[in-house]
Amino acid sequence: MTIEELVYDVKEIKSALEDDVDLDDLWILKKANSYRSIMIPQLYAQTPEINPSWLQLTEKLSFTRTNAADDPTVAISSVTLGRTWVPSVVALPDDLGLYRLSGSGNIIGFEPTDFDTLMMKAYIKEEVSRNYGWYSRIGNFVYVYPFVIEGKAQVIAEDPTSIKYFNGTEYRDYEISDPYPLDQGMAQMIILQILTVDLKLNEQSITDIVNDSQMNLKLMKDAPYSQKKG
Repeated sequence: MTIEELVYDVKEIKSALEDDVDLDDLWILKKANSYRSIMIPQLYAQTPEINPSWLQLTEKLSFTRTNAADDPTVAISSVTLGRTWVPSVVALPDDLGLYRLSGSGNIIGFEPTDFDTLMMKAYIKEEVSRNYGWYSRIGNFVYVYPFVIEGKAQVIAEDPTSIKYFNGTEYRDYEISDPYPLDQGMAQMIILQILTVDLKLNEQSITDIVNDSQMNLKLMKDAPYSQKKG
């Protein structure tokens, strides 16, 4: 699915119920991002599984060496860590918003740990086991040991449009016609929230519109919503 389809359904249903359809696409996008960031943790709390449709792959991450001289977060003067920046991610247990972090060279991946433990591993120069290192995230900064030059991450971003999209040839800025990291069931829930909570439309009226065979909707026509409400 795409955010373009989600925006289309919100506008079509509203226009069928009200004359005023002056809705800004960016406003709908921001609402969709906000509800997605709320609903994903709620669904994960019920069923602790990561839906692959939520994930996005970042472009190459470049790591720089950092120590106490240039980063006060690194409190032990003899410790050097790798550091990179990642987009804001959805808050989930065990830092699953940063779902997977991979490295270069012999490091095929990093496992999460708290920052003090990460510094101690670097301080004692703990040997890497099974080609996995360790990382700790503080806000948008990710610290790793051992140091790698570059890597990639799979993330559940708070704002999916902040992740450059790979079109098969190159990474480019996100467009509303690109795939949006969401399954159709949650997309329908988000559309319903925008219509009922933000736009104050009646849910039964929305159901009647969705079931109207004349309506050419993109997402709301198909199951599961139509099965539940039909």
